Amino acid sequence: MDKTNKRRIPFYVKLKNELQEKIQQEMNIGDFMPTEKEIGEIYGASRETVRAAINELVKEGLIVKKQGKGTFVTNKNTMQDVGRIYSWTEEMKLRNKKTGTSHLEISEVAPSRKLKKALHLSDNDKVVCINRVRLIDDEPIVIMVNYIPEKLVPGLKEKGLNCESLYYKLERDYNIILVYAEEIITARFATSAEAALLQIPEESAVLNVRRTSFTEGNIPVEVVDMVARGDKYQYFAKLKGRHKSTRRWRMDASN
Repeated sequence: MDKTNKRRIPFYVKLKNELQEKIQQEMNIGDFMPTEKEIGEIYGASRETVRAAINELVKEGLIVKKQGKGTFVTNKNTMQDVGRIYSWTEEMKLRNKKTGTSHLEISEVAPSRKLKKALHLSDNDKVVCINRVRLIDDEPIVIMVNYIPEKLVPGLKEKGLNCESLYYKLERDYNIILVYAEEIITARFATSAEAALLQIPEESAVLNVRRTSFTEGNIPVEVVDMVARGDKYQYFAKLKGRHKSTRRWRMDASN
């Protein structure tokens, strides 16, 4: 981003981002926020700017205002930025989260019909299936199952995943560089097996994400199915403005 674009960012947005980072890194659910006056003094911001930043955090569900009591933290959801291809480990490092893995299983399986179609596989091709539960601060947050054509990652099952980031291993050991991905995100209820792995009540809300990742030349190399806790995980997307219409629209007085 160039300096011109940086200057266009409203100060209340910058302040909101600063406060959000402080909440996620230093505060706990139930902690009270400083008063608007105190925040203004800390960051050199006007009362109107502070109020605008606070209102944005309220809209996002991170904090809540209670009349006569103050403003306190109600949520610290893990947020994934839609629009960039990050591994789980990279994404969480950007947010200074401590990550971990449990229930790691690596196997070679025959792909389903959907996987064959998504990965452009023949009937005799197999996929390496990497099944993991990903943790933040030792708490299970996401069930992640990656499928990669076996012919692209020879020996991966035997070598194992000796680092937290699968994408880093693909780049380092197999020269597989992901250039873009497509995701479908669905909200649903957790199955009993998923609830047990994520340590949540049965039929809790979860986000189901299916990502297909591609290398140069539009070659599909990975499908990942991810089930994330709805109370701990959310997606963030930046959307560009609408294209200008080439047609002129008018109100039809007869309607």
